[in-house]
Amino acid sequence: MELRRIDNLWKFLGIKNNLPVIHSLEDGINYRFVKGGLELVHHFNPKFLHHSSLRLEERGFQENLSCHHYTASKLRFGFKPKIASPASKVIFFPKELLSLHSKFDLEIHKDRNGHFKVVISPFSPKNIYEILDAANLISRNLWKKNFFAEGIRN
Repeated sequence: MELRRIDNLWKFLGIKNNLPVIHSLEDGINYRFVKGGLELVHHFNPKFLHHSSLRLEERGFQENLSCHHYTASKLRFGFKPKIASPASKVIFFPKELLSLHSKFDLEIHKDRNGHFKVVISPFSPKNIYEILDAANLISRNLWKKNFFAEGIRN
């Protein structure tokens, strides 16, 4: 049931935004959208939905040239957060993205050319608004444009 719902959500977004949905079966299920110089990939295993991730990156991002890296874990009940000194956590991205830390594990990379890659997990959307809120917040703050059209909300 979950697989059908997730498939319908991504197909709906592809139709409403006039973007081709590229889905593949590589070590799980991948839904991929390419819009201009940005690429959005939702990867998940249908047996373990909590091991899913949403990756939004510039197409020119080079993993081997990564120079800045930021990782933050989702706050979980019963686990005390690790306290890090402000000097060890350098914020090289817009601070508005830190709001994702309350819902998801957050991982942000920046390469030497200034290209970004953002990964949030676990990402298993229940409705269209969860996808729009996460993807548009990231793309609006890093690249100054929405990835998906906001007119879908109405």
